Amino acid sequence: MAGLQCTPTDGITAPQVILQDDFAAYRRGNLRYTVRLTPEAIVYVVVGSKQERTLALADVLGCHTSVSLRRKPTQANQAAFLCIYSYPLKRKLLSGSVRTRVCTSFRVDRFDNYEQNCELAEKWRVAVRCLLAGHTVTADTDLRPSLLPSRPTLLVLLNPFGGQGKAKQYFDDQVLPMMGEADVSISVVTTEYSGHAFDVVQTTDLSSWGGIVVVSGDGLLYEVVNGLMSRPDWEQAIKIPLGILPAGSGNGLCYSINYALGEPFEEDRMFHSTFVLLKATMKGHTRPLDLMSVDTASQRRYAFLSFQWGFSADVDIESERYRYLGGSRFLFGSLHNLMKLRVYRGKLSFLPVEGVDALKQARQVLSQNKVDVKPRSLSHSSSAVTINGRRDDARMRTRSVSAMNGFNYISTDNEPLETPSQESTSLDAQLMSFSTENGVHHTNSEGHVNGNMNTVYEATTADDMVGKMDGKDKHYKNGDSDFIGASVSTNQNNSKSSQPCTAGGNPPNHVYGPPSPLLPPLDQPVPANWVTIDTDFVTMIIQSISHISEGYFSSPCSSFDDGVLFLSFLKSGVSRRQMLKFMGKMAEGTQVFDFGSDGGYVCCKAFRVEPVTPPGLMTLDGEKIHYGPVQGQVHHGMINLIMPND
Repeated sequence: MAGLQCTPTDGITAPQVILQDDFAAYRRGNLRYTVRLTPEAIVYVVVGSKQERTLALADVLGCHTSVSLRRKPTQANQAAFLCIYSYPLKRKLLSGSVRTRVCTSFRVDRFDNYEQNCELAEKWRVAVRCLLAGHTVTADTDLRPSLLPSRPTLLVLLNPFGGQGKAKQYFDDQVLPMMGEADVSISVVTTEYSGHAFDVVQTTDLSSWGGIVVVSGDGLLYEVVNGLMSRPDWEQAIKIPLGILPAGSGNGLCYSINYALGEPFEEDRMFHSTFVLLKATMKGHTRPLDLMSVDTASQRRYAFLSFQWGFSADVDIESERYRYLGGSRFLFGSLHNLMKLRVYRGKLSFLPVEGVDALKQARQVLSQNKVDVKPRSLSHSSSAVTINGRRDDARMRTRSVSAMNGFNYISTDNEPLETPSQESTSLDAQLMSFSTENGVHHTNSEGHVNGNMNTVYEATTADDMVGKMDGKDKHYKNGDSDFIGASVSTNQNNSKSSQPCTAGGNPPNHVYGPPSPLLPPLDQPVPANWVTIDTDFVTMIIQSISHISEGYFSSPCSSFDDGVLFLSFLKSGVSRRQMLKFMGKMAEGTQVFDFGSDGGYVCCKAFRVEPVTPPGLMTLDGEKIHYGPVQGQVHHGMINLIMPND
């Protein structure tokens, strides 16, 4: 019955049918389904009924086949099994939506011969896996096992102390089973000390993996980025796709990704972020992410999230004492610092992007996101968010237009995720858990780890990766990362090394990375086309993505690869009551419209901050950096972020 075509009805062209067969229900063998596979979905209907059920391939994470529960076919049991793992969005009772795991299992018993049933089940698996990988499959495609896409391979860096210290538990309970369903091969390195991830990626041959995924907060990815940029082959190393799963306190990058895609995050964030990451990995999708180079008096470092000074930096660092509270630590830290509201004397200089009105752009973005913003001198109209040409109310509450395509200062093509070729898995011993409408049945099988199917799981030690490291602090504090700045390569022969000057005129160590033509030496005045503000500041945030942490929508206009930075700041004169009001509006991003003469929200390409106030706190991607003169500029789309782009 393979290759049948549906007849168009009512003038609507029905989707092409790639495969069609009759299968039995998993437990109830007398209940039979007619199952069709199209390029967009798996549709099944009870034989004799007209009510169809659909599994959209956009929600499907994996497809596996298995022998019968008896492990060996008998004369009375010659069936194989086909299992599809999907995660559809379900609307919550009051508002929003969440994904739920649904495992749909069919008994493949078309033939009286077990081998023939296995071949049929495998044919379906090949077709579904090819479609999930983004390959074109038609009714005429010869669906042989050799067509199976190569298995993605990932290097996973796991920080067991991130956030509330539950990263390992989340990884074992949620991430590993989903990676098994998606048929992803992983090698896991558990970090043991501050700077461990930096050391791993700086010294390891990364050619065996198609991507690096960190299971922690933004701090561990900050280590990875700086480790890649400290390699002699940094230009090639930084191209390796990077992903992140939220096991920290802030999780700003993960929140920005899910917000841009309209994916849930507030509830069960690890579950939803893993789904997003694996869907992108299976298709080899990446999206460019801007990189920010930052020079201090002693070194150059790289960031993808933000630079902060003042109130926000104080909250980030001083709230470490509340880390056991998870993301709520920032609320307690904010209230604590609000009681002793400090001001910071300094000079802010930045290179503005001509022709861009950040406030006007933010107003348009928030209007499209259905956020009510009262206009002052600008008029605006509200428009609904559409997905694939249709209204999607379930996602409208969270989808960020700007993060996907609202602010496009610079555009670029995406680079595909490269994965090494790997032999596909066999038909046998592939199913670890499968269910029906009546429940879930679990079996144990050799060759599986932690209840996964055929995931290749390799727990790797530090010695295996980078050799024995003597003289290092072999522990973390209870935090995302204590990485202050591991020493970088000082290859004097690097023709492309950057050499920023310190405020005192002494150049720091040579470091790898792109040149920063927009930045003058740190001890020299900024060019005449820069804007300079010399005053007392309360807080300052310079960022490249929309959220600096969960629930802090501090830059409505920011996208992943717009090639610009957005600067928001508040000057002295702001009362505690006003600060509390700003904090309350950060969840929706509308705080930028209330700054008035007390602050600003602008678009820039480079900046310099020269503090006058005695030593305080400055942070880069949430990590403490040297306090003093600092400057930076954006480098467009240098990071390949593992993220769906369709």
